[in-house]
Amino acid sequence: MNKFYLILSSFLAILFTNAAFADKVEPAKDAVAFRGNHYKAFLDTNSTWWEAKFACDDIGGQLVVISTEQENEFVRRLAKDHLVWLGGTDEFEEGKWTWDNGEAFKFKNWDAKQPSASPGFNFLILNGKNGKWADTTDFSGKVKGYVCEWKGTAPKDAGPKDAELKAPKGSK
Repeated sequence: MNKFYLILSSFLAILFTNAAFADKVEPAKDAVAFRGNHYKAFLDTNSTWWEAKFACDDIGGQLVVISTEQENEFVRRLAKDHLVWLGGTDEFEEGKWTWDNGEAFKFKNWDAKQPSASPGFNFLILNGKNGKWADTTDFSGKVKGYVCEWKGTAPKDAGPKDAELKAPKGSK
């Protein structure tokens, strides 16, 4: 009987150990580390916001959530000169912007006359030229990429320092 319990307890220990690490997803091999997270830009995709969201979900990440001016500049550089989807939307209540992952929508970097408050579902984009944000519809056809983020997968001090993350002139 003791042998049975030993085998059972070993099996359960292995099962629980595997379950504990099952949701630990590794970022893409070529993702770039920055301040505790990894990021990867997918450019020239012509994806809708929903396609971009599901593409990030499928590889264990999420559409990027921007919390600071430095992170915004880091993502702008990844986006190059493209318009890219961010993880923000006001689809649940017009004019009330939320991040798809539930984080508080505190930092904002809206371009002039943005958000536009145009009717319908609006999703957040970043302009890779100036780092400013705008809203647009899911099927606008203007957005040519997206950025995925993997939270908590990199060292907290990874990536460029604040002094190296100055936004381009005219973007403030």
